[in-house]
Formats: sequence, C-alpha cells, structure tokens
Amino acid sequence: MALSVRSRKFCCCLPVRFGVFILSLLAMVGGSFVAAVGWVQIAQLAKHPRDKSDEIALWIQTSMFTLLAILAVFGFIGTLVKNRRMISSFAIALAIHLGFSVAGGTFALYSLFKENPADAVARCLNDAGESSDATADSCRTSIAIVKGLMVAVYIVTWLIQLYAYFVVERYADQLDDEEMAKNTVVIPRTVNEVGAPQTNGQPVTTYGAFQQPPYPFSSPRQAFGVGRGQDPSQHV
Repeated sequence: MALSVRSRKFCCCLPVRFGVFILSLLAMVGGSFVAAVGWVQIAQLAKHPRDKSDEIALWIQTSMFTLLAILAVFGFIGTLVKNRRMISSFAIALAIHLGFSVAGGTFALYSLFKENPADAVARCLNDAGESSDATADSCRTSIAIVKGLMVAVYIVTWLIQLYAYFVVERYADQLDDEEMAKNTVVIPRTVNEVGAPQTNGQPVTTYGAFQQPPYPFSSPRQAFGVGRGQDPSQHV
C-alpha cells in the first residue's frame, strides 16, 4: 500500500496543478504572440532602423518571450502527464523571464525619470500640435500620471510573475512528494480477534512491542499469582 499525497493549493482553494495548467497555457499563447511581433519588427530593422539601445532591447525582449513560449509548451505537457522535469523547466523559464523583466523595467523607469522635465514638457507640446489646447501645466500633469501608472504596472506585473513562479515550484515539489510516496510501501500489521498486533502468531504486549528482547513478565505464564508449571487458564 503506497502513501497518499495531499494536493497543494494556491489562492486558498485551487489545486496547484490547475494553476500550472492555466499559467502554461497563457504563457504559451501570450509568449508566442509577443515573440512573433518581435521577430517581425527585427526583420524590418533594415528598412526601419532604430537606435542601437532600442535594437538591443528588442532582441532581448524577443528572445526572452521566445524562450518563455517554448518552455511553456513543456510546462503544459508536463502538467498533463505529471512530468517533474518539464514542470521544473517551466519554472526556470518563469524565473529567467522575471529576471529580465525586472532588469528591463528598471532601466525603462530609470530612463523615464532621468529625462529633463523641461524636455519632456517640450516634447509633449510638440506632439500635441499647435491646434491642441495642451498647456505646459496639462503636460506636466499627464507626465506625472504616466510615470505613476508605469511604476504601478511594473510592480504589479513583477508580483504576478513572482507568484506564478511559486505556484509552479510548489507543483514541482508536489510531484517530488508523489514520486517518493509511490516508492514507499507501507506493510500493514496483522491483528487478532481482540485487536492486538500479531508476531509469529503470538500477541504482542506493550512491553513486547517496544523492547527487544521482550519484557520477561509479559508472558501469560509469568502473570501474578500463577504458580510454576500451573496452567494460567485454570487460575481463578
């Protein structure tokens, strides 16, 4: 008889296997879409060149989402067949993606806040055009709102990715426990009519169950008041 392993949960009540199934499906579809858009943009760099830093960022982002989409396939299949290695590969992909996301987001926020406010206002007025009612004050307000939204979006995105990584990692640990339980066999002990464990057909007393050799006075013939050589069944 093998040991049973209790299913681990996330969000208080949902099984982690269901969570990994949904996460791998979303990562597979979303990562493939973003990667496809990135590769199309890379193919158009010859006709529409960009700054060197933008090109590097595009290559990194496209490669990152391509890796995420490929390993998400392993996570999706691993969830269906309960393969621990595939689930671990998906967890590694999420960790790498989170690392690049934090690095890229930090650089983007640094560039945003590093820009001279006067230059940002001038660019805002220039983009609005002369026919617009935009003023310097309205541009400052919109820039401040954009900065706050970007910070909030990045932080929420990082927290979601971190939580997703922990969900996948917990499912990998559950598969480890299930593998160990599958290889662990529990041998039930036989029980006599009154419920006492049996060893070679003899009842095991409290002393005999926990001590080797058994306690000498645990034998029925050594009971109090039984004479030597007297049948204990005849003793009243």
